[in-house]
Amino acid sequence: MIKVQKNEQYTFDEFLESRAALNDLDNPFLQQVLKEFTGNGYDELIMSLKPFSEKLSYDWRRATAEYARPENHPKIRHFDAYNHRIDRIIRPQEAVQITQEVFREAVFSENNLPYEGIIKRYLLQGNGEAGISCPLVCTDGLIALIEAYYDEVPEAVREIHRHVKEGINGDFGIGAQYMTEMQGGSNIPANVLKAVPDGEVYRLYGHKFFCSAVHSDYAVVTARIEGTDDVATFIVPSWLPGNKEKEIRNHYEINRLKWKLGTSELPSGEIEYKGALAYQIGQQNKGVAIAVSIVLTRSRLDIGFGSGAFMMRAAREAKLYAGFRDVFGRKIEQFPMAAAQIADLEYAAKRTVATAFNIYKRFDSMDGSPLKAFANREMILLQKIYASKETVEKLRLAISLFGGNGAIEDFSDIPRLFRDSMVNELWEGPRNVLLAQVYRDLLKSKWPLPDVLREMFPQLSEQELNNYAKEIESIASINLVDFPNQENMRAARRWEALWEELFVSYQEYVTKPFEDLPIL
Repeated sequence: MIKVQKNEQYTFDEFLESRAALNDLDNPFLQQVLKEFTGNGYDELIMSLKPFSEKLSYDWRRATAEYARPENHPKIRHFDAYNHRIDRIIRPQEAVQITQEVFREAVFSENNLPYEGIIKRYLLQGNGEAGISCPLVCTDGLIALIEAYYDEVPEAVREIHRHVKEGINGDFGIGAQYMTEMQGGSNIPANVLKAVPDGEVYRLYGHKFFCSAVHSDYAVVTARIEGTDDVATFIVPSWLPGNKEKEIRNHYEINRLKWKLGTSELPSGEIEYKGALAYQIGQQNKGVAIAVSIVLTRSRLDIGFGSGAFMMRAAREAKLYAGFRDVFGRKIEQFPMAAAQIADLEYAAKRTVATAFNIYKRFDSMDGSPLKAFANREMILLQKIYASKETVEKLRLAISLFGGNGAIEDFSDIPRLFRDSMVNELWEGPRNVLLAQVYRDLLKSKWPLPDVLREMFPQLSEQELNNYAKEIESIASINLVDFPNQENMRAARRWEALWEELFVSYQEYVTKPFEDLPIL
């Protein structure tokens, strides 16, 4: 008889215990980045962040991993037992509870310390999207939209603002944004959802094809005003006053939930509007510009933070595992190939985190200079393009450092972060669309290209700046939005590579003061 031998003594417990003890704020590199970011307010701020980080690193992390399991993904119940249409979004109790706890942190409140809210949102991203981060950034965009036109909006919209920003009797509203239609994708000007005037409000009719956070209380929606060519921006309540408890939606139906590659904990669906009450906001012929400049810009900034948080968590856990796991007589970290990969992963995480906070501060502290505003717009686009791209690449690398265990969904959360990162790369515009936008922006720019580059990339010497300006002008002389041919496809490839060189160079410049600090 053959006796099968197995190592019953082997255990992962040492690694699991050290990983379970990780606190995302207990990171010397991150703390120094935050100290630079917040300035004199750091000491007071860190005291507020510590209990928050403990919750998200321990209790919320364990709960998130549980409700991320496939059997716990959101579902929809279209009708109640009496044939009433309710479109109830069914989420696990853990997801509902954590959503409530997070929003009750009031991260958008006027009572917060400077930058407290955005740092907490960065920290939350370490748990993946988790059905939390998308609603948070959509709520951020909703608040900013209302505040941009606060003096013009009716009292009902001001009440929405109070609900999502400060809460009402301890209840905080959740925002969403619905812009995508079947025929358009990222092409918002192609919207055909119809907005029909009805006194001082509008009624919406038609279809939205990709609507994330359909469990929200309010949505920013783009629609074409009947009888015009104008695509305007609207705020649409999910329920009219008194109807949420009755599960009577605001004259719309959720046709189905999407089956997505990532962000699976977030209920995304297709919506059919059948006369939904909507409040138009801003100039009716500027809806696309309003949606992009106020709402989508914040979403793109958030993807920068998410990319950094995903990679930072993966790098910290991969380093722990590589120092624990013995293979071929050595620790994983003691092999040059693996050590180089770990170093690359850590450096990418550092670059992305430091740059996300840097670009956010540039955005938050704009002084009204049109040139600075233009430069910051382009930097936000570039960060969205290249940070999200690199996150996919580096999380795949992180998975490989775990060997076969890296592919096991309940061995670590990194496979889930990897899938979320692929959605982030597409959300708010895929790479080719945003690179074409940079091209169009520069063609329309009223400033000399060297001035724009100087404002965007202060790390460049004058010689480097002039060399890049000449090459950019040379490529831009080729029509990159015409029908494809060999010449413009070659130019398009170089366009993508050139901006990546510049953006990574900027990341390295921003990270330089902190790059030698440990992450564990």
